[in-house]
Amino acid sequence: MMDKKEIVERSHQAYHMARTLTYLGEYKLLDSFIKLFRPWVEVPPPPKKRAEIRDFLLKDIEGLFKRDATLFSQGIVPWPMLKPESPLEHAKRLTRIMWAGVKMSRQRKVKKSRPSSVEQTDLPDYFTRNFHWQIDGYLSEDSAAIYDHQVEILFTGTASAMRRLAIFPLHEYLKNFQGKAQILEVGSGTGELARAVHASFPNHQLTVSDLSAPYLALAKKRLNSSEINFVEAMAEALPFPDSSLDVVYSVFLFHELPPKIRTKAIQEMFRVLKPQGLLILVDSIQDNEVPEYRWALESFPKDYHEPFYKSYIQWKMAETLKETGFSDIKTERGFFSKCVWAIRPS
Repeated sequence: MMDKKEIVERSHQAYHMARTLTYLGEYKLLDSFIKLFRPWVEVPPPPKKRAEIRDFLLKDIEGLFKRDATLFSQGIVPWPMLKPESPLEHAKRLTRIMWAGVKMSRQRKVKKSRPSSVEQTDLPDYFTRNFHWQIDGYLSEDSAAIYDHQVEILFTGTASAMRRLAIFPLHEYLKNFQGKAQILEVGSGTGELARAVHASFPNHQLTVSDLSAPYLALAKKRLNSSEINFVEAMAEALPFPDSSLDVVYSVFLFHELPPKIRTKAIQEMFRVLKPQGLLILVDSIQDNEVPEYRWALESFPKDYHEPFYKSYIQWKMAETLKETGFSDIKTERGFFSKCVWAIRPS
């Protein structure tokens, strides 16, 4: 007879493999739908090597899900966090994504890399782009409403599990923490990971920040908690005093920052952390880390308009952390992402 831990882990595996099949099917459906509009649009060519490494991909995804399952079987993340949404709401959003996909492919064809209008003229230039060929980039409510679903389609249902890699070092740090930790998420987007962090560590103070007002507004609506602080801010200019935070974490942010801004953001995170404070970064794997994914690292910035991705995969992340002053740097990989964490020394 299976014990409770094994039941939870197997249920988790079944749930996530079903998600992967669902989003893989939606990827193929979206691709077929967009192709109906040729020659008005341009569609990225299918990955040439994905079929060749299918077994490696499946094993890698399975490994990610097994690792993620321990968060739930050990009670670190509450099981209700995996509650599926309404199939009707999912389907309604998918129809919006399909039409948005046609418009995004049109933007790709005409190489329209920036939104038509930017209401917030004080935003930095690097941010006012149609990342992933998204309509309006990160600058509209419509973009925010479909973003997480789009990312799950792109990564075939693995995005949430990759984000949750950040919870492992966070849990280790907080389990013996005395008092109420001050935790900051930088570049929170719509609050997908913040939901899990708040649910897992409700006795600590969470602040979520993002540069996009529409995305931050949706995060506030989704999290719906008076216990969480919401701050509109740039990663390279955090509005917090020196040595005021115990934990700073960021997910899928640094590959969308220019090199100089990347360095400034790391310096800012170091500045606001207390001595012995924890930094956690989750982002894409980088060059030469997983040879099987070399093809994806090369094609991703071209196919999905990631103007700073090429410099990101060459960026010496650990070296930058050391030069800034961080120590005890550790790394864990999960599928197409990696989690890097470090301590600000006393």
